[in-house]
Amino acid sequence: MGRLFSAAGIFAAVFCVGSAVAQTPAASEWKLEMRTLAATSGIGLSNGALIDRPEIRIIRVDLQPGAVRLLHTHDDVRYHLMIPITGSAQANFSPSDSVPLQQWQPVFFQGGSTHGFQNNSTSTLSVMEIFVRK
Repeated sequence: MGRLFSAAGIFAAVFCVGSAVAQTPAASEWKLEMRTLAATSGIGLSNGALIDRPEIRIIRVDLQPGAVRLLHTHDDVRYHLMIPITGSAQANFSPSDSVPLQQWQPVFFQGGSTHGFQNNSTSTLSVMEIFVRK
């Protein structure tokens, strides 16, 4: 009986570790590649994908001082979060409706919601966006 539990325990450990390893790329294989966004998206912006899977996408967006991410929507997501990670940001919901966000203060958007953001500081701002896809 003890061997049965030992074998089951070993199988479970190997299965769980194998699943985790299969979903996580090796550190030596992963590299964040930032790309400049088109002027139609805003000015002074670049982004790079941290995770890009069918069910979720996580990106880092860098905004130069004074940069603005123009108002836009994401109709292909259930919701998404925007989190300033290196400073404060301004989240915009319309040309006349905005809120200031402090570092690590998340803002939640329903899919299809109009939004944008900007960097009013004198240093580069990094933002993390998390998209949960439909």
